[in-house]
Order: sequence, then C-alpha cells, then structure tokens
Amino acid sequence: MHLNRRETGMAKKWKCTVCGYIHEGEQPPEECPRCGAPRAQFIPLEEERVNLLHDLIDTFMLHPVAVHFPNGLIPTAVLFLVLALLTGNSGLEYAVYCLLLVVLALIPVAGGSGFYDWRTRFEGKKATIFYKKMALAGLLFLLGLGAAALRYRNPQLMAEGGLLKWGYVALLLAMPPVVVLLGHYGAKLAYQWRKKEP
Repeated sequence: MHLNRRETGMAKKWKCTVCGYIHEGEQPPEECPRCGAPRAQFIPLEEERVNLLHDLIDTFMLHPVAVHFPNGLIPTAVLFLVLALLTGNSGLEYAVYCLLLVVLALIPVAGGSGFYDWRTRFEGKKATIFYKKMALAGLLFLLGLGAAALRYRNPQLMAEGGLLKWGYVALLLAMPPVVVLLGHYGAKLAYQWRKKEP
C-alpha cells in the first residue's frame, strides 16, 4: 500500500532552480526568500540523486560554467605578464597572448548565457545590478580586444618597449578589477539579491 505525503505527515519540498534554496510546504513560495526568484523557478524536490551524471544534466546552467573560465584565466594571464616583465621571458609573454585569445572567445558565451538567464530566470527585471553586469562584461571584452589588437599588430611590442608596450600592459592590468566586480555582482545575485530595486 502506497501512502501519500499527507498521510505520512511529510511536507512537500521545493527547490529554487536559481540559487538552490529548499522550501517545505504544499506549494512553492511566491518568491524565493534567498534570491528573489519567482514561484515559476521552483521545482518539486525528489529524493536525492546519487547518480552524478543525472544530477549534472538536471541542474546544469551554462552561465556559471562559462563565467568561471575567463574569470580564472585573466588572473593567470596577468601573473604571466608580471613574470614576463620581470624576467623578459618571451614564452611567458606569448602565453599571455594565448590566454587572452581564449578569454575573448569565452566572454561572448558568458555574456550571451547571462543575458539568456536574465530574460528567463529573472524575467528581464529592470534592476540596476543586471545593467551593471552587462556594462562590466562589455568593458571586459573591450579591454581584452584592445590588448589583443595591440599585440596582434605588433608581436614584438614587449621587446621594443615604448608607449604601445605600456598601453598593452595597462589594458591587461585593468581586466582583473573588472572580473572582481563581475564576481561580486554575480555573488549578490546568487546569494543575496532581493527585489529591492524597481
């Protein structure tokens, strides 16, 4: 004989697909108390899955994955840049350029998936935090594109020195603070954001 939840006294559980918050009750809340996501973003929480592959498929979100690659590569590129400046090692400088090209290829994926999440998961809410993230992503892309263009036009700019070299270095050094701000606003959305903004 199969007993339903009411007969066993067990409350139904709902999971917020945006931040992972678990709600107990017959219905999901009107909005997530953790991230502010609307009721439509809640799904019934079944028994915990022990199969990692199924869990990954069920919970996969492209945007967080796409964001973490460039966010990790940019500090690495800057570290290699500093080492190249200190040692004059051309191999390290070339590694910086290669990492920069990978970052430039990934930023549109991260930005596009973030825009998609904003439109679908957050219903395109006109909150300042979303516009800040979009502006910062655009700035990051422009900084990287400017640095890559300088390096492409003059592969020897680090060895030759001068204004082009320091312009290249300045563009690369401006990228980590932008990444930090993007991470800050992403964390606010994932863990702290409430519907405080219009």
